[in-house]
Amino acid sequence: MRIALLDDDPKENENLRTLIDAYAAAHNYDIRCETFTSGKALLGRERFDLYFLDYVMDEMDGVAVGRALNEKFSGAITVCYLTGIEAAASEIINAEIGAVGFLTKPVKTELLYQKLDRFYSAAFGGRLQFKKEGHALETVFVQEILYAEAADKRTRVHFRRGEETYHHSFSEMERILSAYPMFLRIHRSYIINLLHVKSYDARNVMMQNGDVLPLKVRNFAATYRSFVFKEIND
Repeated sequence: MRIALLDDDPKENENLRTLIDAYAAAHNYDIRCETFTSGKALLGRERFDLYFLDYVMDEMDGVAVGRALNEKFSGAITVCYLTGIEAAASEIINAEIGAVGFLTKPVKTELLYQKLDRFYSAAFGGRLQFKKEGHALETVFVQEILYAEAADKRTRVHFRRGEETYHHSFSEMERILSAYPMFLRIHRSYIINLLHVKSYDARNVMMQNGDVLPLKVRNFAATYRSFVFKEIND
């Protein structure tokens, strides 16, 4: 797994890399880190499996970098921000970056390793195989799914890149996706990925691709906030 570390303080980068190197050695994982002190330098590189981005930087802040990465790689990125401020988390979410983790600086070793456990599992275990026409199988990365929609006896899955219809009943798709905590059924015909919610009100949820879906579950706001902000204090 390739990890990019972005902080305009080189010492912070090296401290984080030391901790990650120790984690990789302890688990016998192939993890390679590259450090960056400039968002522009990072944006000039190929996609990494995981990004640790400092929220506050002078030249180009973490939100701006995350948004640019999100656009460059069509949302297929995994970002952990180095901040513990709930207000910062709100700004990141509203920027449509889909961050999946937050850590307070200075980073605590135990919390960092918990995050790495999750990210490593997601990067190399977060793949599903869906059935297509003619019994063909298509491999799908869990993090790329925006939402699933009932389509007669099949299920239509929406991604940033478009949509695909698979030979799974909606109830079967719900069972498959229920193994991942980011998925929530919000209507009899829709299951959404909470990481890709752009906005919501009492009746609808807007996903990051602009699609507006009907909302028919109680206490959605509390469920959504709990899911997003639990990363701060885990």
